[in-house]
Amino acid sequence: MNTRVGTGVVILAAAVLATLGACSGEAGEDGSGPKPTTTPQARRENIVDLRGDPAVPDPLKFDPRAAHVLPTGVMKFPPIALHGRAAWLSHAAGLTVYDLGTGKVVSDIETENTPTYDVPAPAKLSKKQAEKLGNRVPVPEPVQINGVPAVVTVVPVKLAAKDGGEEHAGFEVIAARADNGKLIWRLPVDVYGDPAGELGALQMSSSGDTVAVAWTVNGSLTGTFAFTLDKPRMVWQRSDFLLIGGYGEALIGFRIEAGQDYSLAGAAIADGRDLWHKRVPDGTTWAIREGGGPLVKLDDDTDQAQLIEIATGDVAVPKKAGLVKAMACDRGEGGTVMLCASKEEGAIGVDDTGKILWRRPAGDGANEWNAATEADFKDLSYVKGEDGPFVVDARTGRTVGTDPGIVPDRVNAYAALVFTGKGTEVHHASR
Repeated sequence: MNTRVGTGVVILAAAVLATLGACSGEAGEDGSGPKPTTTPQARRENIVDLRGDPAVPDPLKFDPRAAHVLPTGVMKFPPIALHGRAAWLSHAAGLTVYDLGTGKVVSDIETENTPTYDVPAPAKLSKKQAEKLGNRVPVPEPVQINGVPAVVTVVPVKLAAKDGGEEHAGFEVIAARADNGKLIWRLPVDVYGDPAGELGALQMSSSGDTVAVAWTVNGSLTGTFAFTLDKPRMVWQRSDFLLIGGYGEALIGFRIEAGQDYSLAGAAIADGRDLWHKRVPDGTTWAIREGGGPLVKLDDDTDQAQLIEIATGDVAVPKKAGLVKAMACDRGEGGTVMLCASKEEGAIGVDDTGKILWRRPAGDGANEWNAATEADFKDLSYVKGEDGPFVVDARTGRTVGTDPGIVPDRVNAYAALVFTGKGTEVHHASR
């Protein structure tokens, strides 16, 4: 057929779920984490507190000298997240947690099942191995489990044989406490059939007690499954819905139609049911660019773009409103405004309703825009201009910091990460 879906967005990764096994018995009965194996005194002496303090001010500047270099190896964009006082790294064998203050490993949780990819630790990966893993493991996702802050990731594994069969491809979900990096539970996940290609997990989207995962086969987006957190189990899976992103109770992606056509579609995260869909016109390429909030950017074959609501599919910012394909749109974790910008086209700030709050036209003047957005946190955007990096308040469009010290790839209240291609630098926030 003539209908196409934008390859830059939809070539994510494919995998589908069938049935889930029970979680392991390593967690306490209340699901809050492993039972203690040390004396109270020993536990006090070795306490590690990775929690974030909500009263910590948002950082405008970071120490230009790296405090630590995390051993993420040659990956250009390692699957690493900042949450609280820790950096969380997904890899082929599990989840590793680093203390941002010391750079040391706090927790190294390996899969209970055999990892699909028999490769070295991240620091020892070859470039070829690193490229292979690029669409195989996702960036870890912050969540809440029984009211306790936690982080989850999904790792491709070889699940044990059932009913006299053979080992088969699947996933293992790992959940760890955000305050100390300790394992809470594991969840084995079967996908539809037995994927013949290389299985991977690419994208996660969470809301309340449920997390949805986009999976891939041979690097191509193939399907979506979802699991619950408080009582871990797989709740639904679809091989006809290709997850791109989500916000609140709604997911957005592409639905596969008969004849290999596609519809842009919304689905409920709780049970996977369709919420809405819009047929991609014949001969047209559509691509979704998620921005971290309730709106997503929709590109087509024209230079102009629009923002649509994830929950309804309705247009929030129409074409000819100043949004163009070249702009990247992002809203930082905990932010309230989406910043859409490109060096050549200027920048605009958009609230959750689609209202354009401000504009800065392209140019070199004091109130003009000539920069590329590098990282976002809350309503601060860290951008790189011709004269170096600076910080913009996404709510007003005003420059609020002229020298953040570095050009970051990830930012939170405590540190910024810089991907060097040889490891990940940790730069502490300057107060």
